[in-house]
Amino acid sequence: MDSREIRDRYLNFFEKKSHTVVPSSSLVPFDDPTLLFTSAGMVQFKKFWVTDGQIPYTRATSCQKCLRAGGKDSDLEKIGVTGRHHTFFEMLGNFSFGDYFKKEAIQWAWEFVTEQMKIDREKLWVSYYCEDDESLHIWKKFLPENRIVPLGKKDNFWGPAGETGPCGPCSEIYVDFGKDESCKNPDCKPGCECNRFLEFWNLVFPQYDRQSDGQMLPLKKRGVDTGMGLERIARIMQNTPSNYETDLFLPLMKKLEDISGLRYEYRTMSKFRIIADHVRAAAFILSDGVYPDNEGRGYVLRRIIRRASFQGTAIGLKKPFLFQLIDPLVAVFGDVYENLRKNVEEIKMVVSDEEKKFFDVISSARRIFSIDTAGLKGKEIPGKMLFRWYDTYGIPRDLIIELAEENNLTPDWQGFEQNLKQQQEKARQKSIFEQKRNVILESSSTKETTFTGYLNLEENCSVMALYFLPDKKLWELVVDKTPFYPEKGGQVGDNGIIKTDEWSFSVVDCQVDPKGIIYHIGKFTSGTFQDVKVGQSVTAIVYRHHRMDVSANHTATHLLHYYLRKISNGHAKQAGSYVGPERFRFDFVYPEQIDQALIQNIEINVNKLIFENHPVIIKEMDYREAIKKGTIALFTEKYGEKVRVIDIGNFHAELCGGTHVSSTSEIGIFKIVSYSSVGENLKRIEAITRQFAYDWFNRKIDIIHQASSLLKTTPENLVGSINKMKKQILELEKKISSITEKAAMDILSELEKNKKTIVVKNVDATLIAGRVDGLTIKQLGKIADDVSSRTQRCIVLLAGLLDGRIVIVCKVSNDIAGIVPASAIVKYISGMLGGSGGGKPHFAQGSGKDVGKLDEIISNISELISGALK
Repeated sequence: MDSREIRDRYLNFFEKKSHTVVPSSSLVPFDDPTLLFTSAGMVQFKKFWVTDGQIPYTRATSCQKCLRAGGKDSDLEKIGVTGRHHTFFEMLGNFSFGDYFKKEAIQWAWEFVTEQMKIDREKLWVSYYCEDDESLHIWKKFLPENRIVPLGKKDNFWGPAGETGPCGPCSEIYVDFGKDESCKNPDCKPGCECNRFLEFWNLVFPQYDRQSDGQMLPLKKRGVDTGMGLERIARIMQNTPSNYETDLFLPLMKKLEDISGLRYEYRTMSKFRIIADHVRAAAFILSDGVYPDNEGRGYVLRRIIRRASFQGTAIGLKKPFLFQLIDPLVAVFGDVYENLRKNVEEIKMVVSDEEKKFFDVISSARRIFSIDTAGLKGKEIPGKMLFRWYDTYGIPRDLIIELAEENNLTPDWQGFEQNLKQQQEKARQKSIFEQKRNVILESSSTKETTFTGYLNLEENCSVMALYFLPDKKLWELVVDKTPFYPEKGGQVGDNGIIKTDEWSFSVVDCQVDPKGIIYHIGKFTSGTFQDVKVGQSVTAIVYRHHRMDVSANHTATHLLHYYLRKISNGHAKQAGSYVGPERFRFDFVYPEQIDQALIQNIEINVNKLIFENHPVIIKEMDYREAIKKGTIALFTEKYGEKVRVIDIGNFHAELCGGTHVSSTSEIGIFKIVSYSSVGENLKRIEAITRQFAYDWFNRKIDIIHQASSLLKTTPENLVGSINKMKKQILELEKKISSITEKAAMDILSELEKNKKTIVVKNVDATLIAGRVDGLTIKQLGKIADDVSSRTQRCIVLLAGLLDGRIVIVCKVSNDIAGIVPASAIVKYISGMLGGSGGGKPHFAQGSGKDVGKLDEIISNISELISGALK
């Protein structure tokens, strides 16, 4: 049975059990700061178990894209070692949110495995959490007790996905590959690390809600969260030695054989598996809008691509090759994941570019290794040094090990791990929801905050909780409903005030946690925290000017996105944004070069759309209907069944949860203030609108008026006056140059009158030295060049005062520069004058501070040169 049929059968089976089939969410978790990537099928449903609000369904089933390559669930280092682990994989799952529980979950799992998949019942074993007697009793209906194995918390208590959220006991289903695959331990059973038993389906029963302080509170909606690895069940159904020989991987293996000229066999197995696994992960991460970077998700992507590329070098591939694996990958998955197929050319381009960069890293790694280890006192490479190579330069562990072996050195991997953990801890603490929080007061019924800010900027609400952030010396206020938009989707949180007759609270930021609770962050401007009570009625007011500025900038990003897509035939793609009140930043992938003329063209046409006063219509509709109509969806976002569509003038529609103006003319004016390239094919535009754009133009106009006043002209004639002045300056520079050249000739004649012959290191040389004040290093150097060009075996040393400092140049003719290096002379003389200098054997320059010694040194220069060269 191929993977497509397994996937379809699973979803159809649970659909018939009244489950809603939910599409896979992005690999980038939506509004979940505790997770780097979506690591399990339940991630997109986390809120459903903890909310008191309405949810769209109580039963769901999905085939979820997952990635475990960073954070506590990472499987990165296991790839290639086992035949069952992956960075990217698909997880089949069925979920219950306050609906059915253990009995139905176990019964249906057994039914699917034995009747739909027809796996031999004699080969099936299960494990359960040793304290979960309920699951044990249910399993006894299907299996003899000797094939039902109790395991501890490490193996059979799951979650949460991230630092907080739903978790609970679990029960795992295993297939037994027989005693021939066992470790020969007579007590071998599920939980053993040998190859006999393969766990392929985990039935998790979320009962608890883990808090950031470690508390395990009862879950508001207990339920079911199951996960079956598609790669593992495909292995069982296709009877292959490992996951890597299934139809999900075989086309990649065959293509890799063609590229490398090698067979997929025992000696190449590990490398082939790492390459195939990692190219899948890279392609899917890219298809969800993440690009290589030096931090966060982009850094994980970069590591994955580089790790795969390095394995290629181990099988003789010395130039970029990963991009050639993308087409067979898309042939396997393109019909299931449309954004993979739609972005295939862009994925190939980014992978190829990143590989090229990595081959540059490999070539420089030896140089970095050599420089850094030159000063080592022992044979051990410190962990801090290893981590810097790994983190700063992207040098993979395998290459470090190879270089260390070549140089008979031992890496301190324990110290490396300590440095890695320190960095991970710093990254974790960056999230506001991972910071220390002191509970001042908290309602037992605190739940997801109702957001009313699309329609109102003022709301009467009730206090639910108050917290103090000691690290920031700020307070967090939670109310039951709020008009304050929390930071998400690149848009900053609202500012404003929450007040009663007793106290007033200034809101400077607004954040939302994965449970949908909105935190108003700020300080008390009157009254104190002691005046706040749970259930107290308050008025929440968003500052209108702040909201309008942010909304105008957000709508402007949509207009910019539209026009970039228009001029690139749809190839431009948003890669990130920041939308604040004073400016916005828009990151986008654009394969062509962008020059100043194109920037000007973009600015003109976005302003044209603003001035045409197009209506901005906001609608709610079914997700599938919106996509069918051509609405743009960003794959870094998570969309529910019902989505919010921002439709501008019937020419551009985008899914967006942010706030917007009601017509384009409210944006006022749009001005691009910065354009830059922030990566390979990744561009960035920063722009301003409304009052901030008006102020920008006023500042520029003010500068023009000041310049006009200084040049005694009008703004209209300013350019002409500048050109006229420029012409006058050029003419004056020519005159000065002529005078300087004449003066130099005079200096040259004077210097040549004083030339003498000296013997240095048994070489007869002509010495020309003198003091010449008021000339720059460049001018002194030209005179020295002219003098030395006329004489063989010549040493020219010139020094003089310039702006209160001594400047020195020394020129030695090429025929004796190897014996009498200029650099040694200048270094010695500069040191005597309280300065420093250096250069090359034929030319050097320096400076000094001790003006009183200058004449004496020039007088005794021949003796000093001999001293310098001893």
